Amino acid sequence: MDCTCKAKICGNTNIEDARMAADAGADFFGVVVEVDFSPRSLTIQQAASLFSQPPLPAVALVFEMTKARLDLLINTLHPYAVQFLGDSDPALLKKLKATYPSTEIWQSIHLPQSGADVSIDIYQRSMDRYLAAGVDALLLDTATAAQGKTKFGGTGQVFDWEIAKKLLDSAPKGFPVWLAGGINPENVRLAIETVSPFGIDLCSGVEAVPGKKDSQKIDALMDAIRATSNNRRKLQ
Repeated sequence: MDCTCKAKICGNTNIEDARMAADAGADFFGVVVEVDFSPRSLTIQQAASLFSQPPLPAVALVFEMTKARLDLLINTLHPYAVQFLGDSDPALLKKLKATYPSTEIWQSIHLPQSGADVSIDIYQRSMDRYLAAGVDALLLDTATAAQGKTKFGGTGQVFDWEIAKKLLDSAPKGFPVWLAGGINPENVRLAIETVSPFGIDLCSGVEAVPGKKDSQKIDALMDAIRATSNNRRKLQ
């Protein structure tokens, strides 16, 4: 069994930060594309420099993007994967899988932050729909509400990891399920030990300011992930 937890550094706005993630040993980097609630969002044209010669497999994050715009994004950026935020139409995901077989389709599922009442059945049904649509990976993240609007991801807030563990355990064995939401170098070890995800996905936890990464935080994160993965391997 592979006990190595993957790492995706998300919310990159410049190629220097993507290279920093690669040098530290991350496995993927993410770029938010045309998501109006994110301070890290880039247009397709602005994102092109990060995707032209990516130092790691590059993931484009989108939210309620039209099919025409998705076609333009994929044909312009050629991302390793497109990650969908919010509630996506499984039929659209299935169509994109058929149209772009070389591009992976990832889907985020957002839960309320810790302390909220949660019906796990709702999120289980969402997982089942996306799995049936043929997505390549799922990501469990936090959604927060402020001023009548919901923010999907990039919140810096943790949700209940015990629920994440239950959802992950219900997924097909070996299927990639990532954990996101409020993870940082200080709590990543507990996150991995509690949930045993395929990978860790984070953004604000390794930033100096929104949109700019901190090399020391990235190094500390990757050191903690490697140490925890090694410990898990010894216990097998």
